[in-house]
Amino acid sequence: MHKSDFKELEIKELFSSDDLVYEAKNIEGEVFREYENRVTKRIKHNDQNYFLKFHGPVGWKEIVKNLILLKPPILGAKQEYLALSRMHKLGINGPKVKYYHSKGLNPSSQSSFLITKELKDTISLEDFFLEGKQKNLSFGQKNNLLNSIANITRKLHQCGINHRDLYLCHYHLDSNTDFNQIDLSLIDLHRAQIRNKVPERWLVKDIGGLYHSAIQFGLTERDCYRFLMIYFKCSLRDLFSKHHNFLEKARSRAFSMYMKPLMAEIDISSKEPLPNQSLYKRVNNEDFRWIGFKNKVSEDLLKLIQDEESLLSQGVVIKNEEGHLVVKINFFGRNLFVKKYRIKNFFHLIRKLFNKTRARNSWEALHWFNSVGVRTMQPVLIYEELGLSGALNSILVTEEIEGKRLDRAIQEKEESIKTASSIYNFFKRMKWIGFHHGDAKSSNFYISKDRLVVFDLDSSKRHSQGSLTKKIEKDKERILRSLEDSADITEALKLRF
Repeated sequence: MHKSDFKELEIKELFSSDDLVYEAKNIEGEVFREYENRVTKRIKHNDQNYFLKFHGPVGWKEIVKNLILLKPPILGAKQEYLALSRMHKLGINGPKVKYYHSKGLNPSSQSSFLITKELKDTISLEDFFLEGKQKNLSFGQKNNLLNSIANITRKLHQCGINHRDLYLCHYHLDSNTDFNQIDLSLIDLHRAQIRNKVPERWLVKDIGGLYHSAIQFGLTERDCYRFLMIYFKCSLRDLFSKHHNFLEKARSRAFSMYMKPLMAEIDISSKEPLPNQSLYKRVNNEDFRWIGFKNKVSEDLLKLIQDEESLLSQGVVIKNEEGHLVVKINFFGRNLFVKKYRIKNFFHLIRKLFNKTRARNSWEALHWFNSVGVRTMQPVLIYEELGLSGALNSILVTEEIEGKRLDRAIQEKEESIKTASSIYNFFKRMKWIGFHHGDAKSSNFYISKDRLVVFDLDSSKRHSQGSLTKKIEKDKERILRSLEDSADITEALKLRF
């Protein structure tokens, strides 16, 4: 069975036979994207540029795999054709459909293609931000851009379409746009789903994906709230009271997506080669493994931390307990802290078989905390000794941050409101990424250049939403107890908590 929808007669001139699928697959053009059974080409006809998206047969294996994973399989160009058609009826800008054709009833062997007119003189919002063009906008113009993104997203979801690839790169801005009246278009809807009403979980995935793609460009908390107030057409009060769960789910998804590639890159146990542009260097052999920043790690530093006697003789011992050694060293003009977590005995070893090392907990938590703007000691490297049972002793090296412990700093200078706000914001951001500190006492927080810095993250872990609330509440109780001598700060914190 064949289905065709011609929007312009002149497009028919591209084809010279009745076998449109064969001709579409082999038509000459600039290949933009090619993935298994799909190819996207830019073709030219009568001095006009078009995009041709060809979908070949997917096979039953791919269909069954997607169904097992509870993912709707992409069977052809029909979904994008229907989504674009519905968008245009509702006044949402996107590529104009010029030709759609499908062949075959069997979903596993069906072939189809879609031809759309190229958007002229546009730039993706991802490129717009990568090039720093937003820096030339006034506050009002930035708000107009945010409003436009929120409005087009709301319209999309209200008309029953969820994009499934809703990132900044798929919003296109007219290169000559007047930022007082912005012209935005939405592209790449080949994975779109169409219903009468989009279920919340798919709304969360779309908004979470959009949020994720904007994190790298310095999206602020206020920007997020402004976007969602427009998206839901509600006040800030209603956003927190009526849409709080949606906000938490979308934000959690955004940061999980954002951190996923980085976590794979900083995985000390991975044996996959690091990308050439990586900031890290990793070594993994039979006796030990480590990963650290290329520009901070040297053979001399590795030799020093591997030799405990040299470390003790050359550094200043901060703590030396059965399971925990902390040494401060001056290494070629840099002050570093070396934390060694020792295996205390056989029973301690058995208990650790099923857990990550404390150094690894810290290493991973540092990166997570930094992703939400929480300032921490800056990591240099993580090192783990290996035995038959896996990781044994572990070491974390970090750079010194100048400052004073929170409990000592507040004794010298009371700024209760500012300090309480900093601590409250720390816990709020922990909830964003699903972490708790694990040992949130005042001695594990520093004040450096009037900013809060978080230390000792070896007990920090990520939790599901169910257990997270209890863990964070325990952290809050711990910080309040450790600050009980400072009545102003504890009262200010209690009001915020």
